[in-house]
Amino acid sequence: MRILLLDAFDPESPDRIVVDEALATLEAGGHQITHRLLVGGPFEVFMSTDERAAYHGETPLSTPETIEDAGILKQVDALLFCYPTTLFTVPAVLKSWLERVLVPGVAFVFDQKERVRPGMTNIRRLGAITTTAHRASVTRRMRDAGRRTTTWNIRLSCHRFCRRTVVSVEAGSPDVATIRRALRRW
Repeated sequence: MRILLLDAFDPESPDRIVVDEALATLEAGGHQITHRLLVGGPFEVFMSTDERAAYHGETPLSTPETIEDAGILKQVDALLFCYPTTLFTVPAVLKSWLERVLVPGVAFVFDQKERVRPGMTNIRRLGAITTTAHRASVTRRMRDAGRRTTTWNIRLSCHRFCRRTVVSVEAGSPDVATIRRALRRW
């Protein structure tokens, strides 16, 4: 399976071990992985005025990075998000990637009656691996926006039978065995 792994962890973070474990497990399973490191790249800055205007225009992919990532997204079978939970949601750099790459024509398309239809029907597997400092009960009470963003909302743009995997481990001392078990089934 071809997988796009979006890595929103700081390279200096001790929790980065979850990304390393995910890569090792998927490579051991024989998957082809495109690893996209988001921290320190072009997605760390706010969307420019030109990018915002282009979003609603004829060419919403206006930078070389977004064009490249959209091309990769059209060729892969799975999408895996690795991120530290920040205020019960995804970090800003991952949100920036989502807003710039999952644009009309990539994530969704319009049919003849102007209804929204899925644009990433090649994606048959979605996953999220996150570290969090909060207990599961607290995260549920806060409505777990990270999980809703990465596996529920994006799933609407994927293949009809797209399967989801979510692994949330404790920040500071992540349980890599849980990650291994979850990704071996991919």
